[in-house]
Amino acid sequence: MRLDKGDPAIAGVVAALCVASAVMVAVVDGAKGDGRVTQLSNGFTARHSPDAPAPFEPVLYAANGAFAFGFLRVGAASLDLAVVHLASSFPVWRATPARVWDWSRPATLTFDTGLVLAGGNDAAGVLWQTLNAIGDTVVLLNSSNLVVRRFAETRPAWQSFDNPSDTLVLDQNLTVSSPPLISGNRRFALRLAKTYMSLHMEFYGGRATPMYWQHTALEAQPENATQPPVYGCLDGRGFFGLYLQGSGEKVDVLSFDTFVQNLTGAFRRMTLEDDGNLRAYYWTDDAKAWTADYKAITAPCELPTSCGAYGLCVPGGGEAKCQCLTNSTATSPPCSAEETTDLCGDGDSDGGQVFDEVRLKRVSVAYKERLPFEANATAEQCEQACAGNCSCWGAVHSGASGYCYLLDFPVETMVYEADDRKVGYFKVRRPPRSSTRRGMSPGAKAVTAALSLILASLAVAGAYVGHRLWQRRQRRRRAGGMEQELTSSGPYKDLKSMGSSNSSFKS
Repeated sequence: MRLDKGDPAIAGVVAALCVASAVMVAVVDGAKGDGRVTQLSNGFTARHSPDAPAPFEPVLYAANGAFAFGFLRVGAASLDLAVVHLASSFPVWRATPARVWDWSRPATLTFDTGLVLAGGNDAAGVLWQTLNAIGDTVVLLNSSNLVVRRFAETRPAWQSFDNPSDTLVLDQNLTVSSPPLISGNRRFALRLAKTYMSLHMEFYGGRATPMYWQHTALEAQPENATQPPVYGCLDGRGFFGLYLQGSGEKVDVLSFDTFVQNLTGAFRRMTLEDDGNLRAYYWTDDAKAWTADYKAITAPCELPTSCGAYGLCVPGGGEAKCQCLTNSTATSPPCSAEETTDLCGDGDSDGGQVFDEVRLKRVSVAYKERLPFEANATAEQCEQACAGNCSCWGAVHSGASGYCYLLDFPVETMVYEADDRKVGYFKVRRPPRSSTRRGMSPGAKAVTAALSLILASLAVAGAYVGHRLWQRRQRRRRAGGMEQELTSSGPYKDLKSMGSSNSSFKS
């Protein structure tokens, strides 16, 4: 990674400073004695090295040395910007560019009143930037908050604490107006409403967001229209508190395991993880790993995707035992590929349905209380309510209550329950047909029709020519018979001996 600054003298200093094998840092405006940069100013540029061996290239450090901001390799080979907890190498904040950029390609980070990450060498390749922010400097606070600020103002022009990724840290507020926490795989979200916090699955780019977990503030009053909304904050004493905006009055607490232990001095985080669970951890100075301290969902089968799409989770023994809805002898995950589009956009050239149907007994869904439902329905009525609706993927009916729960999102993990009155109906998308039967463009269809007409015309012409040749052979055959009769008797019998080699004789 190469850091550039407009001043040639500073550029010379930059080239001379190297920390570790994969990191080069520069004194841009402020630096500690070890050369670690602690402040960026307008005109700053850092170029990502595509052949960098390390997965993280720092460009800015917190004064306490606990955190750094820079280029991060995500997964096998994707590029991102991140604030990393150095002791554990865990990213507590990520920029998450709108477009995936390969780690092996060049990229540039600049600061000119705002931070901009660009792929290639032109502005058209902008991958991520701080919006609606005009600043003079960038600093990374000891709290891990990345801040763009003006000289004359104390309030940040932009800060990472207002734009969380998948993690909240100490003293970081989550409000109703905050962007939701989004898991690293982009499949789950944590949102805050006026009086509660909730977890959601994300389908179709956020167009469908079914809820699967909810926690309501105990002392909040949903019926009170004048009461301000709540906000959440992670507290160093071992809990996540919900408070009323404005007054700061505490209305609820999510207690962690260490809440009663009075553990202080630890760094804490709460992360929405890729399995859809919200978990809290802490890190102490002498630690070698994060210590788990809280999880929102405790039973494995209550996680929405514990057995994957079309999986069936069988509770017992503290672990998820998985089967498949579509094949009772198979285990999962995966039972089926994850769906990315609904069934409404599919069309069958023959006018038929584009899905198969699966019906099972002893099946339910862990978060049915969060789903839309119909009361006083029979199992047949429940199935019909879904079968004719292209936005519905499945329905679960409880014979005991008469409730029909509709899945208006792709089928994920269902839960086994030993009750024959609980039945499920599920749609399974059929594999696409070959291009000759389905998906052919109008132009291709026109060309195919024209070729068919040409081939048919050639076939007719061939039949006509064949018929004429057959007629000619028949005439020759008849003529040959007459010649035989004339040369074998009467006055023409000598022609046989005289003209047997005369090829000019014709009928």
